[in-house]
Amino acid sequence: MNTFVSHNNRKILLMEPPFYRLYHDQFCLVKYPLALGYLSGSIIKNTNWSVQTYNSDFNVKKRYFVTETDYLTGKGFKRYLSCLKDHSLPIWDEVRNTIREFKPSVLGITLKSQNFTSATIVAKLAKEINPDIKVVIGGAHATMNGSSVFNCENIDVSCIGEGEITITELLKAYENNTPLQNVNGIIFRDKNNQITQTSPRAYIEDLDSLEFPLTNAPTVFKDFEKYPKEAFSYVFASRGCPYACTFCESKSMWTRKVRYRSPENIIKEIKEMYKFGLRRVQFDDDTFGVSKKNIKAINELMHNELPDVTYACETVVQLAKDENVVKDMRYGGCTSTFVGIESGNNEMLKKIKKTQTTDECIQAISNLKKNGIEAHAFIMVGFPEETEETFQQTLDFIPKLAPDNVIFSIFTPYPGSELYYVCKDMGIIEKEFDVSLYNHQSPLNCFTKNIAPERFYELRRKAVKFIDNYNRKAKFKRGIKSLQNIGIKATWKKAFSYLYGIFIRSTTA
Repeated sequence: MNTFVSHNNRKILLMEPPFYRLYHDQFCLVKYPLALGYLSGSIIKNTNWSVQTYNSDFNVKKRYFVTETDYLTGKGFKRYLSCLKDHSLPIWDEVRNTIREFKPSVLGITLKSQNFTSATIVAKLAKEINPDIKVVIGGAHATMNGSSVFNCENIDVSCIGEGEITITELLKAYENNTPLQNVNGIIFRDKNNQITQTSPRAYIEDLDSLEFPLTNAPTVFKDFEKYPKEAFSYVFASRGCPYACTFCESKSMWTRKVRYRSPENIIKEIKEMYKFGLRRVQFDDDTFGVSKKNIKAINELMHNELPDVTYACETVVQLAKDENVVKDMRYGGCTSTFVGIESGNNEMLKKIKKTQTTDECIQAISNLKKNGIEAHAFIMVGFPEETEETFQQTLDFIPKLAPDNVIFSIFTPYPGSELYYVCKDMGIIEKEFDVSLYNHQSPLNCFTKNIAPERFYELRRKAVKFIDNYNRKAKFKRGIKSLQNIGIKATWKKAFSYLYGIFIRSTTA
């Protein structure tokens, strides 16, 4: 049986733990995390609990940065490590004050591997405020790592997989003081400190049944009025990814079976966002559309019913290399895409299970740009079998690929991903893996057996400089093209001033 705090305190706080703000207080996540929106909607719809959602990684005095490498290295990383140790800092006071003010009996924390250590600090602070508070975690890291998360003594329950139904059943179990064994899809710590896992929970088949995140945001989201409207522009069209990239966590969370929302339901949500004042949305799917048929259906409706709304999305080479697909996307209002290129070496692409060749990558980027869609390329180096040669080939490939922008990452073997176990087998990871030290831009990352750490760090520094220069030049070129496209009849002085402004914005935080 469970010891519930009080039948008069049916209150749950759903929280995104801090991460970016630990590097610099004004670096932050300017976004309503969709997980919080979906979970709160399910709780409001199916229970009589009060709910508040809280993005502790947001600061109204936000500060923008040029590239991820600029803020996660050097002084930023040192500050991050310091914040994990010093719990007297303002960010942690803010967390404490939020918990004290709302007085929840249940605290729900959504996890990624990068913010797991931060989440354990939040759990500790919550228990110091109220030892009886129930700390519930969920998300990708919780799902991939099973009972190991209970090494943190302050975690009571871990939700595995999708949480919308699980969280409502869990709250009802707390409310009615019934056994947690009856709640599918969780791992929990009982009063004897024993860890028990219940039966798996089936995935939600009808995604149209979920509440739209924006619907309840004005009443449940802490500091709602302080966010720019763009923070609420994110939307999911599907869950699941059919691809098998070995470095990715998605298939562990959502599986490789894709479940789609109906195009009509998606358009209904975007119409709500339109009434809110948004004219541009961001599809947050790992791969937008997935099937060509689905892409066509969504974009037909976008064009017919929301003609003045544009969108951005992530896509894959397999779709973008088909010009008919790209034309469908442009027809529906797509103006910007993010494409998983990763490596410029075909053998490396095979090793990480990217079902594409470098020639197909070039074709995909070319198709997007030719049809007026910005093409941003995800590039990653440092895979377990990376060599100096393949590292350099990836950098040499970027000008041939000619994307509008490069998002550069260093491979990280997130616990639970396929390459995590490869690194274990190779002896690259020998000790317990400290997730607080490693992420795609961590200065400590080096998980390749063929390049010594100091040499790898030297190559990385050169790569960062190369890519920053590439991105500045690419942005400058887009500025020139924008002037041409909008037909500005300006003096040379005005034109120079316009382009100089673009250059300054691209080189300053």
